[in-house]
Amino acid sequence: MSTWVFPTVSEAFMSSEPALDWRPAHPGWEASQGEREWHCVIATILALLPLSQAQFSLSYPGIDRLQGMILTGPTPLLSDQGLLANFYNWIFTPTQVSALQLPPCEPSLSVERGDHPMQSIPLLPADPLTAERFFLVQTQSFSWLAVLRWLPGQGSQCQFSFVPETIEQVLQLLRSRIQLTQPHQVHLFDQLLQRWPPLTPDYRFPLQFSRQLLQTYRQEPSPTLPLLSHPPLQPSRQRNPQLPLPSPLPQNNPTPPPPQPTPSASWKKGDDIALLQALAHEVRTPLTTIQTFTQLLLKRSDLPAEVLKRLESIRRECHDQIDRFSLIFRAMELANTEATPTHKQLTSISVQQVLEANIPRWRKQADRRNLSLEITVPQELPAIAISDPNMLEQVLTGLMERLSHSLPMGSQIHLQIVLAGDQLKLELCSNQSATHPEQLPAPARPMLQAIGDLLMLQPETGGVSLSLPMTKHLFEILGGKLTVRQHQQQGEVLTIFLPLGTDRAAY
Repeated sequence: MSTWVFPTVSEAFMSSEPALDWRPAHPGWEASQGEREWHCVIATILALLPLSQAQFSLSYPGIDRLQGMILTGPTPLLSDQGLLANFYNWIFTPTQVSALQLPPCEPSLSVERGDHPMQSIPLLPADPLTAERFFLVQTQSFSWLAVLRWLPGQGSQCQFSFVPETIEQVLQLLRSRIQLTQPHQVHLFDQLLQRWPPLTPDYRFPLQFSRQLLQTYRQEPSPTLPLLSHPPLQPSRQRNPQLPLPSPLPQNNPTPPPPQPTPSASWKKGDDIALLQALAHEVRTPLTTIQTFTQLLLKRSDLPAEVLKRLESIRRECHDQIDRFSLIFRAMELANTEATPTHKQLTSISVQQVLEANIPRWRKQADRRNLSLEITVPQELPAIAISDPNMLEQVLTGLMERLSHSLPMGSQIHLQIVLAGDQLKLELCSNQSATHPEQLPAPARPMLQAIGDLLMLQPETGGVSLSLPMTKHLFEILGGKLTVRQHQQQGEVLTIFLPLGTDRAAY
């Protein structure tokens, strides 16, 4: 137990549930077991949050979009933009109080009007909570808490809980820290607690969480076990050089020793996918932290316009990279699935809204590469039916980025959208001789290099994108189809077919 003025999350956890065993399960896993368990429980709850969000929207269609509260520390763990917009976020971070201190204001739930409602609570440098990681979720249907602590000589240890009494204790110690460093936010915090108090979930949700956790745990790379074999004879002889080596026993029919597996032989495709998943996770975490701090700085009114412009560029770049790595991470998960599910629940969405939300982003991508983007769209667009609207935007953006990175500067990208029977056809092609053909370099098209079966690398820029086979697989999961053909003038022509929704009316 620490001697600081307030307990930490793990101390409150142990006080409320003393029967839990926090000791590592294996003496050789101390350094990695807790980290592995932490990644598994966080990945599990993040996979279930969209499901609970969808169930809430169906049960309460008239309620505003905020569906709960998420508290994390010392860094934000939520990068999905759809979830960020539907949960009030509190981030407890080890920062000097004056660095992120905002002027006091009248606390009110009106801050929900922002795209990503959040508050950053600085922790004092001496606060032992800065050495722990925690993730707490409060919704209308369940409360959940996970914590990872590290102790010298014992390694990292992870636990999670659905117990309302435990979560209530943790909320009170976090409230004490808000009172200590940002007292003007306490009233808002109390209002949110009244709106989403700790509660016991329906028994089916912990069961669903347990099943998902087992599946996630199987997909996570296992920690390396320490070698328990006996020491070889050669080191013993070196320690005692006067001892002769034992003579080998004669054998009439000597049997050759079994071949020892080499690291390259025992390394499987699943290990590659697990490694890529871990790298994608480690890249997204600091990017999410940078994006969060940038958003907080953009709210300040005392910064020069040039600084705000640069901060907005940083925020946009972080957002783009987070989306890109989220798509790669999602593709890694789907690569572990042996077959595409035959029964997919399709959702009808507006193509017009998808285009309006993403065309400015695609144009900025093209501008950064000195490319022009021409878009041909009919006056009326029907609805389409796909399984995952958010992934559709990510895959389309990934294709646009892949094409822009593979073209020489001065080229033109053309996106044409037309109706094709009961499908919507999106054709993406390029015209490398459209503008300033005399400025095109001798190699008309930068080469792409394959990284395994899932990723492609553009060596000149260092850009990483999904391979075309993996992208085709994602479109099949969405309910559509991607075809690729080569054209002498237009180069690579990508054609996407998406099924029309049941509501054929234009948006």
